[in-house]
Amino acid sequence: MATKAPPVHELEFLKFSANHLELGRKLTTLGCTTPELGFYAQHVCVAWFRLGEQHLSEAKKIQAAGCIRAVFSRAYYAAYNASKGMRYMTQGFVSLKGDDHGKASSELPGDFPEVVTWAGRLSLLYEHRLRADYDNWSSTQADFTLKPAAAIVEAEEFIAAARSYLNSKCNIGL
Repeated sequence: MATKAPPVHELEFLKFSANHLELGRKLTTLGCTTPELGFYAQHVCVAWFRLGEQHLSEAKKIQAAGCIRAVFSRAYYAAYNASKGMRYMTQGFVSLKGDDHGKASSELPGDFPEVVTWAGRLSLLYEHRLRADYDNWSSTQADFTLKPAAAIVEAEEFIAAARSYLNSKCNIGL
């Protein structure tokens, strides 16, 4: 299935459609065919996925500069945005507020491969991101259980798994 930019700004599309899957079901019940709705939803999904890939690229660049805290942050956001795109396609909606960070791991699709393992791995990335962004205690460096390179690998592997899932489940060519 091809993606297509919505006729309005993506945030307006999210507001108007609320839950694109539910809206599609309602329109179908009313006898309205709306293939564009699916194209628009895929466009939004791909935009979040591409943002995740950009964060991953940035994590790799800043690792070379020795910016450990920034690596943890960008690696987490790489995985988070891939999760957001995937959850949007499979649930029909995602929160655009801060509460969505907890859902990045807890609301992965039930049929996502190794979902329980991935939930734990994403939670660990999130914990490292929080520590990297907010903690400045004497123990902070010792509290990191992942090395920066391992955080990047976690994000890479999650993005690869999410890409495979979206390609097969939602017919999105990522």
